[in-house]
Amino acid sequence: MSCYLCRNEPRMHWSGYYCEKCKGLQDAIACFGPRVYEVVNSVLLRKDTGKQAIKIADEIKKEIQHKTYNLRGKKDKDKEDITKM
Repeated sequence: MSCYLCRNEPRMHWSGYYCEKCKGLQDAIACFGPRVYEVVNSVLLRKDTGKQAIKIADEIKKEIQHKTYNLRGKKDKDKEDITKM
């Protein structure tokens, strides 16, 4: 019998409803209450479009920096290879 929440994993016990991972979520909700929902909404779902725009801009900035670094690194490596010959 599968977990009632994720419907993928088998249940922990024959009398329980959840798998081990989902049981952990249930326990977190019991301990922290509505704060768990706030964290899930703000971190994973990102319903606020302002946060989405900031995250997209950060990712684009990281890609540009990475590409610039790679280009500089390739030029430096090419110069080193020529001087070694």
